[in-house]
Amino acid sequence: MKVLNTITAIILLPIYYTIHHNIFFGYFYKRFFKKFYYKKFVFSLDSLKIPLANYSSFFFKTYEYNDRKIIENNITRNNKCIIIGGGLGFIATLSYHLSKNKILVFEINHNIIHNLKKNLLFNKCEFDLFIGNLSLNKKNNYDNFYLSNDFLATTQYLKTKNLQKAKNISKNKIKNFNKYNTLIIDGEGIEEHFINNIKKIPNIKYLIFEFHHNIFSNRIKNNLFKILKQNNFKLVSKCFNSYYFLR
Repeated sequence: MKVLNTITAIILLPIYYTIHHNIFFGYFYKRFFKKFYYKKFVFSLDSLKIPLANYSSFFFKTYEYNDRKIIENNITRNNKCIIIGGGLGFIATLSYHLSKNKILVFEINHNIIHNLKKNLLFNKCEFDLFIGNLSLNKKNNYDNFYLSNDFLATTQYLKTKNLQKAKNISKNKIKNFNKYNTLIIDGEGIEEHFINNIKKIPNIKYLIFEFHHNIFSNRIKNNLFKILKQNNFKLVSKCFNSYYFLR
């Protein structure tokens, strides 16, 4: 398996740095485009801290490719989605328009809330936006998170000099929370919290998450997958390091 992973890395890394993370195409996009365009949707990039090379993912439409493919292939009107990590509003927008059901969106990075809300409104989403961290077992009111030079990389796990406190929001304080059956997680390691506490959200039948190999080991990954299996979740599909489970 390790050999296979090495071969895969050798094949994918040149593609990654040529298309998805290319400083030349990134400069071109930032210089001549002010927004990210995907199908009929438009996303403002105002005031976001984005490394120059990362703009190339907007140029080639590889931004959030993993989660996008899973969501486009699986989200239907049966899904009522909770989005952990609102970010640009891209995944939330796709989830709403595929399901046609109101979404709950959580984001802990105060610096991007205005842009996130702007994008959700512009793309005609019906949503409730929560500035904070959906917490299933935290007794304290706030947790510390760290910001990086990339707006997507807000996390508890990789320390930087830029510390920010995020409010912990209990599911019990959210109106109609139990009517939502789909959890979509892209929170730089926060997948561990939700999977470890999956018993506390029995209303969740559909689970989509990105597993962050830069934070967790394969041993932790295997343990999280074991927890999901014990709670009757079955792996339906995957795209690179993003997974779709159903029970």
